[in-house]
Parts: sequence; C-alpha cells; structure tokens
Amino acid sequence: MNAANRLANARDELERARRTLRGAELMSREGIHEEAVSSAYYAGHHAARALLFSLGLEVRSHEGLRNRIGEFFGRNRMLSAALVHGLKKAYEARLDADYEVSVQFTTEQAAGWGAWAREFVAAADALLAPSLASPPDGGPSKAGEKRVPYRPSSSPAPAPSTTSGRARKTSPKPRRAPRS
Repeated sequence: MNAANRLANARDELERARRTLRGAELMSREGIHEEAVSSAYYAGHHAARALLFSLGLEVRSHEGLRNRIGEFFGRNRMLSAALVHGLKKAYEARLDADYEVSVQFTTEQAAGWGAWAREFVAAADALLAPSLASPPDGGPSKAGEKRVPYRPSSSPAPAPSTTSGRARKTSPKPRRAPRS
C-alpha cells in the first residue's frame, strides 16, 4: 500500500464511519435500539480501520482490529483507555444486538453506545485531520498508480497445503458440455 492509497483508504473508512454513525443516531431516535447499538459499534470499527490504514496497517478480524488499536493508539495514549476499551465492549454489545434475540437494549443503552461512537469517530477524525487535509508527500508514485476504492496489501500467496510432507495434487474440474 503506497502513501496515496493508505490515505485514500483511511479517508474512505472515516467517511463510512461518519455515515454509519448517522445511521445509528437515526435508528436510536426511531426506537430501533438493537440496530442502533450494532451500527454504533460499526461506526467505531470503521474509524479504527481508518486509523490503522493511515499507518499502512490492514487487519482481517475484529480481534486483530482491537489489538492493533490498543497497540498503536492506546499504549501511547493517542486514544484514551476508555475509547480503546470501549471498542471491545461495543463489539460484545454488537454481538448481543445482532445474535441474541432475547436481549433488548433500552433507549439509554442505545444512546450510551451512540455517545461512545461519536467520541471515537471524533477522536479518529482529529488524529487523521492533519494527514488527510493535504496530499501525501510527492503524490502518487512515478509508476502511475491510481487510487482504487480498496487496495489490499500485497502479501505472498499461501503455501500449498501438504499431506504427509508431500504436496497434494489437484486437478481442474472437467468442463461440462453445454446442453442442446
């Protein structure tokens, strides 16, 4: 991920965090509390992804996201301990909201998660504002790279699976003849 893509991904994730936060607030006002709680978590989730993208980091799980946010933004107190710990608690609340039909959130609980999400998104916005306000030094590389909606980091392809120390042979599926 080059500097331009890193910042483009961060900008896109932060914008998604803002949209998701607006959705959480709308659902909370309409009394759809479980969806509001879930969306509040995802607002924080996208803001956290924006922060990590700004460093050129990419995570593939909710747990990885929480760990990296704590490592890179919590330890050095760029984000308060309450916000970092809140990301874990918001994730747990989101699981209850999405999967536990017996759990019902109150207006106060939904409002509380909305307030946490607003604070988390605002903190991410403040941390990212200086780097997102101006283009990266030097702009895109001379290789002519273009901005894409999401560009994953280039990681090596996974090694072929092995059985008893030997590589498994796989053959392509035979093609079926078209029906007439």
